[in-house]
Amino acid sequence: MKNILVPTDFSDNASNALSFAVAIANRFGSHITLFYAYQVYRPTGALVSVERHIREDADTDMEQLLAKTRPQLMNGATVEGLAHKGKIIESLVKKADQGGSDLIVMGTQGATGLKGVFMGSTTNGVIRNTKTPVLAIPNGCRFAAFRHIALAMDSRELGTSTTLKPLVELVKAYETKLSVYHKTEGEEDQGVDPALAYWLEGIEYAHHFDFSDESVNESISAYLEDYDIDLLCMIHHKRGFLEGLFHKSVTRKEAFTTDLPLLVLQDAQ
Repeated sequence: MKNILVPTDFSDNASNALSFAVAIANRFGSHITLFYAYQVYRPTGALVSVERHIREDADTDMEQLLAKTRPQLMNGATVEGLAHKGKIIESLVKKADQGGSDLIVMGTQGATGLKGVFMGSTTNGVIRNTKTPVLAIPNGCRFAAFRHIALAMDSRELGTSTTLKPLVELVKAYETKLSVYHKTEGEEDQGVDPALAYWLEGIEYAHHFDFSDESVNESISAYLEDYDIDLLCMIHHKRGFLEGLFHKSVTRKEAFTTDLPLLVLQDAQ
C-alpha cells in the first residue's frame, strides 16, 4: 500500500479521515497525497479574480494542513498536497485511477454512520466510479488499530486475485482477526466463491453464514455489533448485493447506521 489518496475540503470530517490515512501510512511507509478539488460559481466577468482567490485560499489551507500532518508521519511515510480545479468526483476518480493510488481514504457526510455512504453522497459516487479501493470513514469515527475485520461477500465469483490485496495487506500488517460473512439469498444460494481460500492463503479466518429472513442491512448491522467488528469490508461488483445497498431507495427504507469504517474493494467483474 504505497500510495494513499485523501480528498480534503479542510473540514473536521476530512481531517478525521486523514487521521486514518496517517495511521495506515505509518504502518506501511506510504506516500499520502492530499487532494482538494474546487469549482468556481460566479458570473463570467468575475471568474478570473474569484478563481485566483479560491486558489490562494486553498494553497494557504493546504500548507497549514501539510505542516500539521508532517510531524505525525513515521516509518518513511511522506505527504504532499495537490489542489485541482474541477468537479470532486470526476477529479478524484481520475487522479486515483490514473495516478497509481492503492487506496482512497475519505470521510462520509450527511446521514448517520455508514448510511451516508449509501445515500447518493460524494463517497458513494467515488466508490461507484473508481477502480481504486476506498476506505470510507463515518463522521465521528476515531481511529484505533484494527482488531477484527469482517469481509461481507455475496455469491459472485471474484474476478481477479488482486481484488483482495488491500484486505490481505491490512490483516497481515495489523495481525487482526478476519471473519467472512455471507447472507444466504434463497435455496439456490451458492455460498462464497470457493477460490476465496486460495486468495486468502496463509490467513486464518472464520465463516459466518446467516440463513435468517432478515434483510441484508439488518443482518449485517446485527452481525457487526454481536461480533465486535471494527472494520467492515465489502466487494463492489457492478451488479450484486452491495450495488443494491448503494441504491438510494433501499437505504431510505432500511437503516444502515453502523459507525464503523468501511473498506470497499473493487472487483473487475
